[in-house]
Amino acid sequence: MSPRRNTAWVLTCEHASAALPREYRGLGVSPHERRDHIGWDIGARAVQREIARRLGAPAVASRWSRLLIDCNRELHDDTLIVRVSDGVRVPGNSRVGRAERARRVALAWAPYHAAVDRMVARAKRANPDAAVQLLALHSFTPVMNGVPRPFDIGVLYDAYPELAHRLGRALARLGLRVRYNEPYSGLAGLIYSARRHGVAHDVAYVELEINNALLRSQAGIVRLGRDVARALATLTRPCKR
Repeated sequence: MSPRRNTAWVLTCEHASAALPREYRGLGVSPHERRDHIGWDIGARAVQREIARRLGAPAVASRWSRLLIDCNRELHDDTLIVRVSDGVRVPGNSRVGRAERARRVALAWAPYHAAVDRMVARAKRANPDAAVQLLALHSFTPVMNGVPRPFDIGVLYDAYPELAHRLGRALARLGLRVRYNEPYSGLAGLIYSARRHGVAHDVAYVELEINNALLRSQAGIVRLGRDVARALATLTRPCKR
């Protein structure tokens, strides 16, 4: 019989897909642009699958593009449904009224968060002697608005700095260039989904942002999945606030 783990991970991916429902006709954005970083987090879902396979961890991924509605934003956030993303206009989002907004929430946003709630609750029931912890997986473009981002992975956090720094150090030991709260900051409220579900279920949470230049090949995806899984496996002691 295998020994009980001190921690058990749940993996989420809020920007897993570039897909749009057919009736939205691409929101007026070209297929090439939708498949770029404005439409999804390139490689994030594939890395999530790799980590889940290696750790046997449960995983939840969004079904639709962030251009339809962003599952990593609060409902009152101005960027929940974007009109422009990294300089690209989204014509299908230029006039989204209350009814259409509610339709998108019901189609994509609410089901995603309900699925995460179910998964975290199930993990807690399945691991009564372990501390469940939540990891949200994202990727970032290496240049944004003309500004280079010369690092491999960002560890985003707010309430759990110990967890973030332990994970960051484990990743750095594997040769990755690590930054904290870059290219976005959890302290600025930019880890909405992880925080929402962490707080709701009283579990520690953290988010990773991986440079998508490292995720453009299957070999890169496997390497990052392997390294993140190894780093997570070293964090056998549960983290507190």
